[in-house]
Amino acid sequence: MKKIIYSLILTIGIISCSTSNINKTNEYEFVVEYTTTVTVGGFIGVYKRTFKVGEKYSATKESKDVITLRIAEHSELNDDCPNSWCYQELLDVPRKFLKLVN
Repeated sequence: MKKIIYSLILTIGIISCSTSNINKTNEYEFVVEYTTTVTVGGFIGVYKRTFKVGEKYSATKESKDVITLRIAEHSELNDDCPNSWCYQELLDVPRKFLKLVN
């Protein structure tokens, strides 16, 4: 009987841990064109970038007025920053330019 109870407790523990550890990231879409300066690194340095209506990005952080979007994935180039090859991975965008997709 003890083995059945222990098995049941272990099963419930595994199920509850596996479902609660799923990190759902919100995806946002631009509803208005948004132009800003981003760091692209290398010879280019900084670049004026316009995000077009319909472009979608994942949010990493949200506040009342600003959403932080991941505009580039992390790579080894950004491991030892600051250096001339570092690029911008995250961008703070005012909420009024975005809408939640999922």
